[in-house]
Amino acid sequence: MAFDSGIQAYVDRARRALGDMAGLRALSLTQRRIRADRYAALVREPYPDTLQVSDTYIVLPGHEIPVRVYRPCTEGPLPAIVYLHGGSFVAGSPQGHDFITASLACNTGAQVFSVHYRRAPENPYPAPTDDAYEALCWALREAELLGVDPERIAVAGDSAGGNLAAACALLARDRGGPRLRMQALIYPTLDADLDTPSYLNNTEDAFLTREAMAFALNAFLPSGLDTRDGYALPMRAPDHAGLPPAYLLLADHDPLLDDGRHYAEKLHAAGNAVQLRIGAGMIHGFLRARRLSATADAEFHLLCAALRQALDLPQPAARW
Repeated sequence: MAFDSGIQAYVDRARRALGDMAGLRALSLTQRRIRADRYAALVREPYPDTLQVSDTYIVLPGHEIPVRVYRPCTEGPLPAIVYLHGGSFVAGSPQGHDFITASLACNTGAQVFSVHYRRAPENPYPAPTDDAYEALCWALREAELLGVDPERIAVAGDSAGGNLAAACALLARDRGGPRLRMQALIYPTLDADLDTPSYLNNTEDAFLTREAMAFALNAFLPSGLDTRDGYALPMRAPDHAGLPPAYLLLADHDPLLDDGRHYAEKLHAAGNAVQLRIGAGMIHGFLRARRLSATADAEFHLLCAALRQALDLPQPAARW
C-alpha cells in the first residue's frame, strides 16, 4: 500500500529541505539533535490567541527538568496532559514538538506539560524514565500552583516518548499514583525485538529504519536489548493489569507498528480498556503532517476527542 498522498507531499517537502531523513548513519549525536529540531521547524506555526505558552523547570537534586507549559486561556483549574516527546531517546525536545503539543492543548482544552527529560546516551535508562515519572508526580504535587485539576490527569507521548508514557502508567500503578485518566501512546517504542514483521517487512518508512531503532535502543538500554525490565520496555512488564485506559495511535508504514499492536493485545488481555487506531497510508511521525494530510488530521482529532472524553472536557469552539 502506498503512502497517503498528503504524507507523500510532506515527505517530499522534508527531503527537499533536509535530504534523506532516514540516512543518519554518518551523523554525529550533535548533528542528529540539530537535524531533529530542523525537521520539526518545517511545521512550526504561530500560537493562536487562545493559548498561553511559558517555560518552567522542575528542580531536583543534581539536575533540572525543563517543561514547556501550554495553557488554554481559561479560568480555573484545568485537566492536564503530561507529554513526553519523541526523538529515539537521543534527540527531540519540547521545542521540536511544539506544533503537536500546542495543537493538543488547543484541541482538547487541557493544559499540556511538555517535558524535556534527560536523553541517552549521556543519560541512559533509567534517567529518562525517572524524569518522566517525576514530571507526572510534579503535576499532581503542584496542582494548585499550576492550575491543574488533580483528578483529571493523563499521560501521552510519541515514539520514544510513548515508551516513557507507558512506563509512567506502570509506575503510577505500582507506586500508588498519580491516578491517570488515560495513557495515549502515539507510534510508541515498547519492546526491543527488531525481528517483528513490521521491522523486517515495513522498510518504506521515510523517517525511521530498523538500523536507526537499533542505535536508539542500544543508547537507551545500558544492560542491552535482552533486559527484562518492564519499566524500560513496557512490553516486557510481568503484569499489565490495573492500568489506565489506553489509546494507541499507530501508522501502517511504521517499523514500530507491531510494538503498538502487540501492546494493545497485552493490555486488552489483562482487562484494560483499549482503543487502537492504525492510520492508513501513514508513516512514523505523521502527526506533524496533518496540515498536508486529511487522514493524519482526522486521526489527530480522534485522539483529541478520546482525551477530551477521558478528561471530561467539552469540544472547543474552534479547531486549530
